[in-house]
Amino acid sequence: MKHAIIGILICLCARLGAQTKSYTLKALGIKIGQLEAYHLKKSNFDFYATHSTVDFITIKADVKTEAIYEDGVLIRAIVTSKINGEAYSSKTIWKKDHYDIDCHTRKYNYKDTTLTRPIRWSAGKMYFEIPKPGVEIYTESYGKLSTLEETKKNTLRMTTPESRQIYYYSGDYSKLEKIEVVNSIKNFDMIPDH
Repeated sequence: MKHAIIGILICLCARLGAQTKSYTLKALGIKIGQLEAYHLKKSNFDFYATHSTVDFITIKADVKTEAIYEDGVLIRAIVTSKINGEAYSSKTIWKKDHYDIDCHTRKYNYKDTTLTRPIRWSAGKMYFEIPKPGVEIYTESYGKLSTLEETKKNTLRMTTPESRQIYYYSGDYSKLEKIEVVNSIKNFDMIPDH
């Protein structure tokens, strides 16, 4: 049911004139999947959504993420995924003075209610905005904050419980050029479709 609701919201984003970005996922130079990202701003709300699919040898994945911000603060994030036939979901809800975090993904389970400071950045927002080094990024799938580290000029790294993402930007930090994902399932690159 949650998967269907997120799918409907993603379709609505496309119809309501949301900003969209597409990325091709490649491993060893071969296309293994696609990611579509959406951003819709309405009044004091920002809605970010992504839908990615991977089909490569023994890996099949379908992942949908939504994150809703009110006045720049994350108030809700939901991730639904199906990886090699197994369904997973992660949910983060702002409860006036803390987040209720309940995350489940492949070989990972995490629950928490102790995060009390507002979240201002999540992974899905990074497809549309460029953060500064040192900013904390919330990973919707894992329910954890990760500090962005500048590893070399125009490159930021984020580490999650199961992977590491390296974001490569243009010389003036105005454009995301590539995301390198290193994890235990399959390493791959995300290349923006221009």
